[in-house]
Amino acid sequence: MTTRPVVLFVTSYVSPFMTELTAAVNDLGKVAFHAAYAETTQFANHGAHWNTATERPDTHRRAPEVSMTDFLRDCFQRYRPQVVICGYGRGPAYETTFALCRDGGAVFGVFAEQPMRDGRLKHLVRVAYYQQLWRRQPPAFVLAVGDRAVQFYRRLLRDPEAAVFFPYYQDLRPVLAIPDRPPRERLRFLFSGRLAAQHGIRGLAAAFERLAQTHPGRFDWCISGTGPEERWIRQALARSPALAQSVSFDREFATWQERLRPFAASDVLVLPSFHAGWGLVIPEALGAGMPVITTRGVEAARYYVEAGVNGLFVEPNPTDIHRALAFCLEHPQAVQAMRAHTRASVTRGDVQVGAARLLGLLARWL
Repeated sequence: MTTRPVVLFVTSYVSPFMTELTAAVNDLGKVAFHAAYAETTQFANHGAHWNTATERPDTHRRAPEVSMTDFLRDCFQRYRPQVVICGYGRGPAYETTFALCRDGGAVFGVFAEQPMRDGRLKHLVRVAYYQQLWRRQPPAFVLAVGDRAVQFYRRLLRDPEAAVFFPYYQDLRPVLAIPDRPPRERLRFLFSGRLAAQHGIRGLAAAFERLAQTHPGRFDWCISGTGPEERWIRQALARSPALAQSVSFDREFATWQERLRPFAASDVLVLPSFHAGWGLVIPEALGAGMPVITTRGVEAARYYVEAGVNGLFVEPNPTDIHRALAFCLEHPQAVQAMRAHTRASVTRGDVQVGAARLLGLLARWL
């Protein structure tokens, strides 16, 4: 009996999407694929429904009492991988994983989004750090999440072509199974994701507050997420009784699949991010038959969106967001036309496509 080569994916928090990719790769039967989740403090931010690591024997979550180094060393000793994909582009976990690959003779690669651009000086310091680290401990390849990530990492590699575009794939069957909603006069907008500054929550709250003035009683806004930027929404609700009557929260989910409940009950997704490395709610929304209002800062998810075809691009400021929201309310026929092009646009993001593509990319080392 031939032993299958082993691929180990080392990343930070439990990712249901990576659990899905792990399952899809293993279903192909060509390699033994394992995902190792090294961080332990996740679920206060993401919710317990994200904890899918215990569902499969090929996904492993570090226990709080175990050090990261011991956890990773145990994974290497137990599975003896030929290829390791590291979800850290820098830091102690990167250096530890690199050292374990060097000692065990495994090929070391990276899967990463573009670092956040949160100020020119911080960005320059971060680039200098990457350059120094990757000169000492270079990856053999980079699976870059988004075209800007490809450009960023190609500048750091000895072989620029070793950085390839690789978005985050996911199992789209549950969202594709959501029935089409009939048109309705009162449009329901959805925000799904972390209520964090990078998602433009302050501007989003201001845009909806203005929409409640310009189009009162004509929309609902469902918020599916938690985070520190919720204060901007609460302040807008306190100032605007009309907005308060239009807003609901749907964010308590017992299982991973339950998170799709607001997608099934909404019409248009709004995600005005300054930076979102994966933007996975966008293919989820499109797969559920929802046009999207988003920005060009959502990185990998941008390649699913065609302006005016299945969604609208905006700048992440209140005026531009309000203009797009108002357009949807004033032109329901345009929303319906975009809805007709949503589901087909995400088929290339399905996890089975990603699993086959990943094996193709790794074939030279297996």
